[in-house]
Amino acid sequence: MSKKTIAVLLALSTVSCTTMSAGITSLAADEPVTISFVQAQPEYQEAAGQLIQAYMDEHPNVTIELVTDSTNLKTNLQAGNIPEIFYTEGYNVMKAYTDYITDLSDQPWVENISDEALECVTLDGKVVGMPFTMAGEGIVYNKTMFQENGWEIPTTFSELESLCQQIQDAGITPFANEFGDAWLLGQLMSAGGYAYIPDTQDFTDKLYAGEATFTGNEQMQRTFDVIDLMLKYGLPDSLSYGWNETCAAFATGECAMAFEGDWIWDTVNPIDPELDCGIFALPITENPEDTKMIVDANMCWHVGKGSPHPEAAIDFINWVTTSDTAKEILLTGYKIVPCFEGWTYEGNNKLSESTMAYMESGMTYKWWWQKWPDSFRENAGKEYQKYVSGDSSREEVLSAIDQLWTDMTAE
Repeated sequence: MSKKTIAVLLALSTVSCTTMSAGITSLAADEPVTISFVQAQPEYQEAAGQLIQAYMDEHPNVTIELVTDSTNLKTNLQAGNIPEIFYTEGYNVMKAYTDYITDLSDQPWVENISDEALECVTLDGKVVGMPFTMAGEGIVYNKTMFQENGWEIPTTFSELESLCQQIQDAGITPFANEFGDAWLLGQLMSAGGYAYIPDTQDFTDKLYAGEATFTGNEQMQRTFDVIDLMLKYGLPDSLSYGWNETCAAFATGECAMAFEGDWIWDTVNPIDPELDCGIFALPITENPEDTKMIVDANMCWHVGKGSPHPEAAIDFINWVTTSDTAKEILLTGYKIVPCFEGWTYEGNNKLSESTMAYMESGMTYKWWWQKWPDSFRENAGKEYQKYVSGDSSREEVLSAIDQLWTDMTAE
């Protein structure tokens, strides 16, 4: 994420008449049902269609509709219009959906969830979701440009500054900045500061207890150093750049770098199928050992408690996690970085390959925004947008997000 607010709503239906694992009731073959599945991230839309078709082929009574707007999900949940399957970003975000998520702890695939992904879908000791993919976020860069110019991957903030100057001296704009998207700035707040806080879990616990603040925190101050650098060496008018504009600028060579995640691959690759790119961790200190990629489980699927046909949703998820057909689509269509033991990455996502290299080396931090209050990331990002526009100072932004946190965690 992870992390576009554009969502994909898939309506799925009926299940086979075969009896599944204990506790799951199968429907009669002549009793079609329709279930709704809310999925984030529009870059997965084509792969979702493949998954849908495969499920329909194996379940003749299935009718599947693809809907691309789920902006009213929370409103629908509160009104009792509960989809059978919907997503969250796991961790603390799930707490806002406690009344609508089903305990899946007894499902056969749970024991195969990797250690890295298990915490993301665990709430009060119960597994309440299926982790979808591991994903990383950092500085996406054009490998060809770097190789042709002899530019080195920076591991300290001063090296990043020097790199930007080298790129600019070569007549190339270093950064396209997706600062028109508040969620992106919220994630930059983590990668550019929060994740670097010593004992981040302890700091997070203290925030919730009212015993810590963003104001005055050394690492949070550095987020503004990162933004200042990106603005200095970026394409003009950053607030006009959202997902599409940033991906296009990067893929067409208008810039050498962008802060984003490996999930943009299916957007940039069609623009230039020959594009060679990777991701490196965003450095904010002068200690190379501090510089790690932020990586975590990206998107968790839940079965809607109170939905019309939860048994059909469980059937579908079990099919997704146990069917060879579904596994192939997840690995080669979605190109997921597996969250399940025994699964091997098979995609061609060059950005995910960078993420996996950081994971294998152990040089990773958690994303952390999933442990923040629900919607805090986007709202904090809006405060950072005020800094980008020149309407707020560093101190005003940190004070505002302190108040935001207080308001969102008030009893």
